[in-house]
Amino acid sequence: MSTTRFRDTPTPRPNVAGPARMVPLAALVAEELSLAALRQAAQRGRLNAAQGTDGVWRSSRKSVDAYKAAKHQRRPRSTA
Repeated sequence: MSTTRFRDTPTPRPNVAGPARMVPLAALVAEELSLAALRQAAQRGRLNAAQGTDGVWRSSRKSVDAYKAAKHQRRPRSTA
């Protein structure tokens, strides 16, 4: 019969949403970006995000910040 010792169990980590943690888009809504705008950017591939099997889009704060930084930059024209 085995006994479990408390010191052998891992210490639980706090559930903190860091900049790289994937969270629902609703948690990333800001004054300048609505949920609809984030969802549309994710669907168009402009925001690094993933849609889960539950249908909820998830992204990270880091990805949203990168999207905001690149949002109004013009792309270079192709000279073809």
